[in-house]
Amino acid sequence: MHAIHNNSELVVSLEEFGLSKYEAKAYLTMVGKGSLAASEIAYYSNLPRTKVYPTLKKLEKKRLGVICQQKPLICSAVSPQESFGEIVELHERRLKNMKKIVDMLQRINDEGQRPSGSEEKRYFVLDPKSTLEKVENFITNSRASINAILDIWGLRLISQCKQSLIKAINNGINVKLLVANPCIGNENLLSLPEGVGLKIGKAASNIIIIDSNKMISIDSSNGKAAVFTSIDIFGLGQLRNFEEKWNNGLEIHPNDMSPEMLLKASRLIKVIENTLPLHLLEHIVNPTNRDTWGTLIKSVKTSGIDMASTDLKTVLEIVDFALRMGYSGSLKYDKSNNTIIIRSKNDNNNNKRILPWIIFLTSYFKHMGNESRIMQNSKEIVSVDDDDDADAVNEIIHIKLLKPIFNHYSQFSKVAKTSP
Repeated sequence: MHAIHNNSELVVSLEEFGLSKYEAKAYLTMVGKGSLAASEIAYYSNLPRTKVYPTLKKLEKKRLGVICQQKPLICSAVSPQESFGEIVELHERRLKNMKKIVDMLQRINDEGQRPSGSEEKRYFVLDPKSTLEKVENFITNSRASINAILDIWGLRLISQCKQSLIKAINNGINVKLLVANPCIGNENLLSLPEGVGLKIGKAASNIIIIDSNKMISIDSSNGKAAVFTSIDIFGLGQLRNFEEKWNNGLEIHPNDMSPEMLLKASRLIKVIENTLPLHLLEHIVNPTNRDTWGTLIKSVKTSGIDMASTDLKTVLEIVDFALRMGYSGSLKYDKSNNTIIIRSKNDNNNNKRILPWIIFLTSYFKHMGNESRIMQNSKEIVSVDDDDDADAVNEIIHIKLLKPIFNHYSQFSKVAKTSP
C-alpha cells in the first residue's frame, strides 16, 4: 500500500512537469521496470489499451521515452536526470537571480541608511505589468544605446517590445542583446526585428541598460523589476559585465542561421561536461570494458545528435559552436599541417578546461579509423586588466591527425564572423 501511495504522489508530481496523467503513469512504469512492450506498459500502468500507443508517442516527442520500432513494440524511458534536468536548472537559476536582486536591494538600502559621507540612491520596484510598460517606455525614449543581458524570461519580455525596438533602430539607436544559451531555438528570437545586434552567451539574469545611465533589473521568477533612473557604482559594474559577456558571446543571425545546429551544440556541452567524466571514471574502474566510446555515443544520441549518421564537417561545426558558446573558444582545421587547433579562453569569468573536448575528439577520430596525437599544448596572454586577479589566457591545443580529413580547407562556423 505504501508503494502504491508513493506512486500516486509521483504521478501527481510528474503532472507538475507538464505530463498528462496517462503519460505520467506510463513514464513511471518504464522508470521502475525498464524496457517493456506496449501491452505490458498498459497492464502495469493500468491504462486503456487504446490509449497506450498515443501516450508513448507523446512521451517520445517530449524526449522522455524511446520507442524501438519492432514487433512487439518496445519502449524505454529516458533517464529522469536527462529528462527533467533542464527544468530543474531553470528554477535554480530563477531562485539564484531572485537572491541576487534581494542582495542588491539590501545593499542599496544599507547605503541609504548611512547618516554621513553617504549618497542617497533611489529605485522603484515594479509589478510584471508595469515592468513591461517601463521597458517599452525606456526603449522608446532611448537616445544612444540599448544593452541587455537576457534569459528566456527576459527574451520573451523584450520581444513584446518589437515596435519600440523598430522605432529605436530607425532612430539610429545601437541595440545589443546578449541572450542565454537556453534561448537557442526559442521562437522569440525569430520575432526580433532586423538591426538588433544579437549574441549567444552566458546569462543568468535580466539586466537592461539604457543610454548607459538607466537600468532595469528583472526577476525572472515573478516578473517584478527594480528600476534605477541613474547609474551608480553598481550600475557601472553591470555595464562592464555586459561588455565582457558581449565580447565573449557568439554572434548569431536568427533569420539566416540554423537554430538546430546551435541547439545541438548546447546539448553537446551538457553531455561533455556532465556525462563524459562518468564514462572515463567507469573505464578506469573497469578497464576491461572497451565500449566506453559506444556508451558515450548513446548519451550523445539521447541528447539529439546521432554521431553514426552525422558527417565529419557537421560534427566539427557543432564542436566549434559549443566551444564558442561555453568556453569563449573555437575549433579550426589547418589543412597544411592536417591539424585540429582548439582554443579556449581562461579568465576570472571562465575557468573551464577543454581537456574533455580533446578526449572526445581524439576518441571520435580513433573510432573513425584516424589515429591522432596531441602535438602542442600552449598558452598565450590575450588581455591585461589591472582590476582582475589574473590575466586572460588562451589555452591552445593542437591535435595532429594521421590521415587528412578534408580535401579542401573549409571554415566550419558560418554563424560566427570572428573568433572570440
